[in-house]
Amino acid sequence: MTVRFTDQQMASSVSIDFIQREFQQNVSDKVRVASEGVDRYRVDTPFMFDDGDHLLIVLKKEGEQWVLTDEGHTYMRLSYDIDESSVRRGTRQKIISHALSTFEIEDNDGELVLGIPDNRYGDALYAFVQGLLKIADVSFEEASE
Repeated sequence: MTVRFTDQQMASSVSIDFIQREFQQNVSDKVRVASEGVDRYRVDTPFMFDDGDHLLIVLKKEGEQWVLTDEGHTYMRLSYDIDESSVRRGTRQKIISHALSTFEIEDNDGELVLGIPDNRYGDALYAFVQGLLKIADVSFEEASE
């Protein structure tokens, strides 16, 4: 007899140890997951912004779905070096839009969020990291109209 679980049942039964192993197998063996409360975990990766600070990534449960979020950190960092209005137009805007669509990341008023489909935790983290790094790269682009 084969027992099939819904995505919701699978997500509720998946352990953080399993998720960390998926992250390590698909992204880097240096990924670590640390609890920050109920259904909220900081995801430490070896990936950094150009100044040496690590990407801020949080794994948390929203309703019945696990998501990865930067909690607004990536855009906040861009605003240190770039006028916010220039991020929303021209070449920079095109690069950001392309990264969001390519990696299926949502921009929720500056918070970048990626839902984790079908318990594909490692694939989701890989895509999220790639998207954040691509977006962070707009700081190297010349502003254009």
